[in-house]
Amino acid sequence: MALSHVQVDTPMALVRAAAWCNSLMRMGVNLPLFVIHDIGVMLSMTRGSGGFTIRARIQLPPGIKPQLDQYRRMLENIASSEVTERLAGLRLRDEMLAVLLSRILGDTYNRWRDRSKSTGAEPLPLDLGILGEIDYADHFRDFDPRGLWGFLEHLVAQAMHVYTQVELIDLDTVRLLGLFKEDSASGSEALGGAIDLVDLFAALGSPEANDVANFSLDLLPSVLETRRSTGSQTFAVDGYASIERKGNIDSLVLSELAYDREVFEQKVVDSELLYYGREKQREDERRLQYLLIDCSASMRGQRQVFARGLGLALIKKLTLEGDEIWVRFFDSRLHETVKVGRSGQVPVPYLLSFRSERGRNYSKVFRQLLVETTRLRREQKRRVVMYIITHGQCHIEPELITAIKQQAFVYGVIVLPSSDQLPEFVPLLDRSQVVQADALGSRADRQRRALDILGDAGRAAPRKAPPVKAVESDPQQSRRMAKQPGESLKMPKAKG
Repeated sequence: MALSHVQVDTPMALVRAAAWCNSLMRMGVNLPLFVIHDIGVMLSMTRGSGGFTIRARIQLPPGIKPQLDQYRRMLENIASSEVTERLAGLRLRDEMLAVLLSRILGDTYNRWRDRSKSTGAEPLPLDLGILGEIDYADHFRDFDPRGLWGFLEHLVAQAMHVYTQVELIDLDTVRLLGLFKEDSASGSEALGGAIDLVDLFAALGSPEANDVANFSLDLLPSVLETRRSTGSQTFAVDGYASIERKGNIDSLVLSELAYDREVFEQKVVDSELLYYGREKQREDERRLQYLLIDCSASMRGQRQVFARGLGLALIKKLTLEGDEIWVRFFDSRLHETVKVGRSGQVPVPYLLSFRSERGRNYSKVFRQLLVETTRLRREQKRRVVMYIITHGQCHIEPELITAIKQQAFVYGVIVLPSSDQLPEFVPLLDRSQVVQADALGSRADRQRRALDILGDAGRAAPRKAPPVKAVESDPQQSRRMAKQPGESLKMPKAKG
């Protein structure tokens, strides 16, 4: 840190730099702390009043001054970049900043041929009481700096490459990630672990992910106009509707206050007090929005951009409406379930960077979906609204779609190839949207078509549960439908 040139008045900047350093170590990039601190602070704070300044901290040997001058000029170039200024205004999280630093400095680190560059690398403490009390200039006198001079010489030789990597950062992808409430808790709850820095790294470096991010940003302004609707009343209107075991203190039945203090306290502990109830939760409280996105090879290119961009916008729209959402990719199998709660925390890097090379087996996928939706409907009493985004070569047995319709409302979005022939199951869907190939040709047409689908999807999904079909009470039906893909399939005709 004695070589650091970017200085700030905020003592927590050093703690954040240590957090960035620890994240970079997990990705295999072990850089000196002063470089991580200097560039990271420039990406997270504005320059000038209340921000950072660029100046040397200590006096160093005259022979090193030319290299330090070149390093300072590199920092000045980075600080003057429009990309840096816009990133500083976004107030990025530490995980995002660590990945951006890896994108900027990773190649430079890999080109550094010093064999001892990772020797002794250990996680830094994230304690201001420890980091803030160190006299870096004093400790620098006891340190052998020869390896550090070698790195500094290598760094200034790569200065133009570092600046180019800053300019290559896709700001639209960074903005999109900031529009969704994502943190380490959201990612871990959805995918079973800490936020995946590898997915975030891939999303920021993938041209396909950048295209999806650009398309999503075209749709989100209209989606963000949606307002979340609450599930129950928060103010009194008209009279009481029922007597409940739960409620607010102002709705407590007055006769409950006549108990002795000991009895009253025991009834509070046992949740046996009586409350006046005004209005029940709305009937669609347990509605589940199930979004399925085809990720097979037929969805590459413009179809993938349209499908994932539309999917992200639809997720944002449904979370603003207060629904729970499950998102899954499928090709020859169903991939991991991403559960998006009502707090709206979405693992966007995973959705942007996911790739699969597993071919196609739609019969197997939708037989598995039939079993799952039947279980959700019977055991958990969920009302499932299923959105399927796929292409014109997706072939599913009509009988299978008919069976799924008995358990869920099925909304299909079919992105056609050059052929205009619809798959045989499309007329059986509860509601469908067909995206012609010419609608993907221009940005304006693609945006207009996606906005039409977003508007229709919100109106089409039912608020009340469909009547339970007789087939649901037959425990053998789902097992018969879950046969192997090569077996024959017979379904009784749905009444009505």
